[in-house]
Amino acid sequence: MKKIYYLILLCFYMIPIPGVAQKVGLVLSGGGARGLAHIGVIKALEENNIPIDYITGTSMGAIIGGLYAAGYSTDEMETLIKSENFKNWSTGKIPPKYVYFFKQLDENPSFIDLDFARKEDKMQLALPTNLVPSGQMDFGFMELFGAANAVAENDFNKLFVPFRCVATDIYHGEPVVFKSGDLGSSIRASMTFPFYFKPIEIDSVLLFDGGLVNNFPCDVMYDDFSPDFMIGSSVGGLKDKKPKKDDIKLQIENMMVRKNNYYIPDSLGITIKSSLDHIALFEFERLSEVEKIGYESAMAQMEAIKARIKRRANPEKLKIRRREFASKKPVLNFNNIQVSGVDGSQRHYIIQSIRHNSKVFNLEELRKEYFKILADDKIKSLMPTADYNKESGLFDLQLKAEQKKPLAVGVGGYFSLTDVNQGYIGVDYRLFNNLPITIQSNLHIGKFYTSFMAGSRFNFTSRQPFSLELYFIKNRTDYFSGPTQLFFENNLSHYVIRNDDNIQLNLCFPSKTTSKWETGIDFLNQSDDYYQKSDFTKTDTPDRTTFTAGNVHLRLESKAFNKKQYPTEGKMFKFETSYIFGTEKEDPGSTNISKVNYHKVHDYLQLNLSYERYFKTAKWLIIGVEGESHFSNKGLFHNYTSTILASESFSPTVNSSIRYLPYLRSDNFVAGGLKAIIPITSATHLRFEGYYFQPFKELLNGIDNIPNYRIKLFTKNAYLGSGGFVYHSRFGPASLLLNYYSGSDPKFYLQFSFGYLLYNRGHR
Repeated sequence: MKKIYYLILLCFYMIPIPGVAQKVGLVLSGGGARGLAHIGVIKALEENNIPIDYITGTSMGAIIGGLYAAGYSTDEMETLIKSENFKNWSTGKIPPKYVYFFKQLDENPSFIDLDFARKEDKMQLALPTNLVPSGQMDFGFMELFGAANAVAENDFNKLFVPFRCVATDIYHGEPVVFKSGDLGSSIRASMTFPFYFKPIEIDSVLLFDGGLVNNFPCDVMYDDFSPDFMIGSSVGGLKDKKPKKDDIKLQIENMMVRKNNYYIPDSLGITIKSSLDHIALFEFERLSEVEKIGYESAMAQMEAIKARIKRRANPEKLKIRRREFASKKPVLNFNNIQVSGVDGSQRHYIIQSIRHNSKVFNLEELRKEYFKILADDKIKSLMPTADYNKESGLFDLQLKAEQKKPLAVGVGGYFSLTDVNQGYIGVDYRLFNNLPITIQSNLHIGKFYTSFMAGSRFNFTSRQPFSLELYFIKNRTDYFSGPTQLFFENNLSHYVIRNDDNIQLNLCFPSKTTSKWETGIDFLNQSDDYYQKSDFTKTDTPDRTTFTAGNVHLRLESKAFNKKQYPTEGKMFKFETSYIFGTEKEDPGSTNISKVNYHKVHDYLQLNLSYERYFKTAKWLIIGVEGESHFSNKGLFHNYTSTILASESFSPTVNSSIRYLPYLRSDNFVAGGLKAIIPITSATHLRFEGYYFQPFKELLNGIDNIPNYRIKLFTKNAYLGSGGFVYHSRFGPASLLLNYYSGSDPKFYLQFSFGYLLYNRGHR
């Protein structure tokens, strides 16, 4: 009834009065990626000199309308939406160069992480509220709209074009119209589609997408601006998109978006309806197609628009006015920081994390520090806003922080059609106080690999941040159960079981954003059970070599990949030097000719260098390079097999990490390879990898399994490769790969798997 009343009033108010210039309001509907058509509509209006005096919008209409109101041209909008930044905002992806490696916990095979919090003396599951992480988008909205908001002094009437947007009060189910305040936060609230994006709170009101209650805000245009003529750009109608029972996305969209009347009566204005039913809600990559449809839809009605709007905008004056508005925008440099949502010690922790370098910092410096804080396992979100201080000419940074629930449980694993199947469960407990602490424990269970880890990490905030780590790890790897195949018979009969007990104490410092220094000492007990001949029986007992040692190490490591496994973007570098001292002990089994126990003290240095990087050479091709070298003055162990097992292994592929491959182990080697990745979709690619392994000296198995080196250098080498299909789902990668090994029989192994095959630290 209220809308009918408004429309009747509009019929009177919209009658042009002679001698008075017509004021034109542009109404932009919501509609996800379909809302990109609004850019085409605006472009058509500007090309034909149709004035735009006011803008109202909801959801994607709020974003496009807000950009225009903030002084962005349609060309600038196109550039923005085609940019990698916009893609990152819409997907929540943090570019690898901003991933703060120092704060990253060890990667694990988790598919899903569930948070728990104490409530009424019970631990209750805190269900996730959003699929897309909001950190990128929150920062992006501050970056896009902060300077324009400063020019307008938080009054949307003072923007380049007066502007309104609509969000939904979740509790009352009512529309909230923003006409002042922080422009970026207001637009962020208007486009917060439920389940996809995290809701935000403004003035103690929790807000979601405005499309839930008003997806075509022509009534807001009347209430606030009373224009003489309205042009509506409608892309959000759902009447032709009845959901099917297996289309969950369209079901959610139909439930969430109110089915408004997306038309303005002819007596009040004109509605430009763009037919975009074939465009999905988040297909932003189809900008050119969608914008063209919007442009053509507007041009189809341009003569009718011109006939009813007699006033024309001067394009040169419009450009001058846009430049003048842009010239008033202050540079986003920051000084004061205010943090809300957390207590005093937590507030100090966040401020110190940003302010430890300088009093004044620019946007790029803030971006790095912002993502450093988001990398902290105790911070869930950090909503930034920029408040301009006229006196200083700088911005005050307002951060609304939300900490993660204290208890997190991760569940995951690796599953294949061979017997290499792994289950994983991990538990983290986070203490966020004067001394932030993370207590960790996890369990890997499988026939091939079993592991238990317990440890803690203490983070210290100072001018030079650092952390202390203490871990206990037990690893067990059974290579006997690992190599069975689906289609190829395995003729290599071997039995190797490795047990590693490890206590680690480490001191870590950040180097750059993506790298850190680590120094520490490991106390380890490595026990290998094996046979030195192939004709053993179930009643035989294996030989056992135990190496009890200490390892003092220094490591510089840099790592920033877009995926935990099968990455397509980013780089890794590792330099590590170690001093190892310990005792080798051999207990012969029933098949060993010798029945005498053996002891030997070892004392040696080793150096390891690793490098991996990906280059996007074309839209359809990504090239990756990987190299590794290992140097050591370690002496031979007592027999050939124990020497091999004590050597460093080269296992660049997932499949090679599950196999006992003696010809890919050495104390001194160089190795490397190339990768060719052909993207099919954003989540799917073809992957081809080839590697070369070159030990400095060939290890020979002499009489009675006594090891020795061939005198001539570089006499033995090996090749391995992998090729096939990889799909990155939301829960983990699925792969179908054919693997090749030059020294195996058979040489080919087929791998069909889902999930992550990742190991606890200390696994070799």
